[in-house]
Amino acid sequence: MTGLPILIPVNGLGRAKGRLAGLLSAEERECLALITLETVLHAAGPGAVVLTPDERVAAHVGGRGRVLQEAAGLGGLNPQLELAIATLIADRTVTSRLLILHADLPLATAGAIGTLDDLGAGANTAVLVESGDGGTNAMLLSSPGRFALAYGPGSFAKHRAAAEAAGMVVVANRNRELTLDLDTPEDIRELLRAPRGRQGAAGRYLQTIGVEERLEPRA
Repeated sequence: MTGLPILIPVNGLGRAKGRLAGLLSAEERECLALITLETVLHAAGPGAVVLTPDERVAAHVGGRGRVLQEAAGLGGLNPQLELAIATLIADRTVTSRLLILHADLPLATAGAIGTLDDLGAGANTAVLVESGDGGTNAMLLSSPGRFALAYGPGSFAKHRAAAEAAGMVVVANRNRELTLDLDTPEDIRELLRAPRGRQGAAGRYLQTIGVEERLEPRA
């Protein structure tokens, strides 16, 4: 995995995990976002490049990765990512391949990223990991910039179709370490069902704040 740049977009903490607002307080959602970012940074290692509008996120990253500030006035994740990719290509951080990785993957590991790295070793390849709701949690691209990004609802199918239309070989990888994100209460239930999820940093935090009691159905 040496030399693989990994672009990690991170929303402003004030907007973190909005779909969990009925379960977690704003402070708890911010804390959870930083915990999962920490896990993803550890998995990404020295190749991490964090794209964020939030100075608190940038401070949290510290010296463990490069930080790109989102461009003012350029709305939406997709144009922000495409500008960041163009910047990384221009300064030669990206020369042939790039992994775009979400920041809310509580089970992410270096080994899981290494698997994507191996699958995407060939030229003209796109390796995609689908989230439970049809999003794209990870996308490794050789020759990035071959097609327009389409993050948002149903992005996995859109990215797959766009990559195929661009003549790329598409590899879909289902790895639980990268498939599970934390967008909804059901995602948190899924994380806490298994010992590994409970023992990870996000799982430990959620247990500490008593989230399991909040998830229990009321009589």
